Amino acid sequence: MKQDVRRIAVLGCTLLTVATLLIIPAAAAANGAERNPVRKGPASVDAVLADLHPNMRTTQRLTTEQVHDLMAYGADGGYMIFEVLNEMVMYLKNTGARAEISGTDLRLAESTFRLGDEQIDVLLPVAKIERVELGTVFWGSQAPFEVYLREEHTDFLDVAYFDMETHFGFATVEDHLFADGFGVRARRAFLRFRMSHMELEGDRRVRAHVHRFPRSRGMRFGAIEWL
Repeated sequence: MKQDVRRIAVLGCTLLTVATLLIIPAAAAANGAERNPVRKGPASVDAVLADLHPNMRTTQRLTTEQVHDLMAYGADGGYMIFEVLNEMVMYLKNTGARAEISGTDLRLAESTFRLGDEQIDVLLPVAKIERVELGTVFWGSQAPFEVYLREEHTDFLDVAYFDMETHFGFATVEDHLFADGFGVRARRAFLRFRMSHMELEGDRRVRAHVHRFPRSRGMRFGAIEWL
C-alpha cells in the first residue's frame, strides 16, 4: 500500500514538472510577442495622407507619425524612398494638396528605418535636409518636388560627382517620373551637366538622365527597411 502511495506521489510530481515545462515557454513566448509585436505599416500612401485638407493653397506639414507611417509603408512593400515620394506627389496632385516633410522627422525615422543605401544618400542627403515640399503647385515659384538643404552637397555616384544646391528638385513629376530637374549637376572630369530627369523603372531601379548627354545610367537603389 505504501509503495502504491509513493508511486502515485512520484507520478504526480512528474506530471506537475512536465506541465510547468510546457507552460513556462508558452508564457514567455506570449510575453515576447507583446514586447515585440509584428511591425506593420499602412496599406497605402493614400491612407497616411487622407487627413490632409485639399485646396487649402498652403503647404501642410506632415506629423512625425505620418512620416513614420510613410516609411513603414515603404519598408513593408520593399520600396525605395523615391518610389514612396513619387506616390506621394501623385496622390497630393490628384487631391489638390501640398505637403512638407521636415528634415528633423526624416532623421528621427532613421532610428527605426534604414532609408536606403549609400547611393540614395548621394541624391537625398537626409543629414542636410531642412525640408522637402511636394504636391500641388499653388504659386509660380513652387515645384511639385523640392528639397531644401542646410548647405550644398557633393558626393560621388556610379561614374560622376553630383553637386546639389541648397534648393533643388524637379519642376515636373508624373507617375514613375521626376523631370525638368533644377539645382543638381552631374560632374565628370571637366564636364558638367544638369540632371534633367529620373525614370523609376520598378524594382527599385532608377534611370538618371543629364541634359545634352545621350546616354543614361540605370541604377538599382536600396529599399527602405525596418531596423
